[in-house]
Amino acid sequence: MIYLNYYCKKVVFKLKRFGFISKGGRNFLGRICVKGRGNGKKKIYRLIDFFRRINYFGVILKILYDCNRSCFLALVAYQNGLNSFILATENLIINDIIFSGNLPSIQTEKILSYNGWAMPLNSINLFTIINNVELLPFKGSKIARAAGMSCLLIGKVKQKALLKLNSCWELRVNEACIATIGLASNSKHKFQKIGSAGKARNLGFRPKVRGVAMNPCDHPHGGGNGKHSPPVAAVNAKGRLTKGTPTKNKKLDRIKRRLFKKIL
Repeated sequence: MIYLNYYCKKVVFKLKRFGFISKGGRNFLGRICVKGRGNGKKKIYRLIDFFRRINYFGVILKILYDCNRSCFLALVAYQNGLNSFILATENLIINDIIFSGNLPSIQTEKILSYNGWAMPLNSINLFTIINNVELLPFKGSKIARAAGMSCLLIGKVKQKALLKLNSCWELRVNEACIATIGLASNSKHKFQKIGSAGKARNLGFRPKVRGVAMNPCDHPHGGGNGKHSPPVAAVNAKGRLTKGTPTKNKKLDRIKRRLFKKIL
């Protein structure tokens, strides 16, 4: 284990991460598409294993913070000598034993107690809390990856697994999709507050300027003499309604939801 820890600190960290270049909200033409982005501390992108089909047991060597996502990462050393970063589950600690892949000899009655194990949905008991779920087999996990997110396995019909998401929508996916047992880590992330302007700048958020303080060429609320309130129909810099009036097309949203639910 001492050799593994030394190997992970000196070699694995360098092989599985690289620098991340921030675009500051600009597109390929250099024009601002997202306002209020820029600066901040330099970020490192870590390569994460979203597939977890290695079919080996592993031990947790380290749990660390990642600047590109809200949940924590865990560094795993497997039996065959491979190492990888995975999304950590809640209450996962160093030296815990996990499994990634398909293990048909395991007794399904015991799977509920194994936190952080990644297995196909057909090997997981009903009414199990899972996270980091694939939409399609061998495509990598897409669902419930943020801090504190999870979904519930509520049914299995005709080689399809029925999931209930936190939004109360039900989703059908193939039973061969991989899912991780447990709740995504850092569930208290939603209670965190930035607290200071300096921390916001380090996170990459630039200061915001009120529209009424701008010139007419910069914002629809700009111009005029002295301080004045925005018009009754407040709009954003692009002239779209931004307060009070709902602009969401609910009928179109329902159609999109149905199309999304049909992805099997």
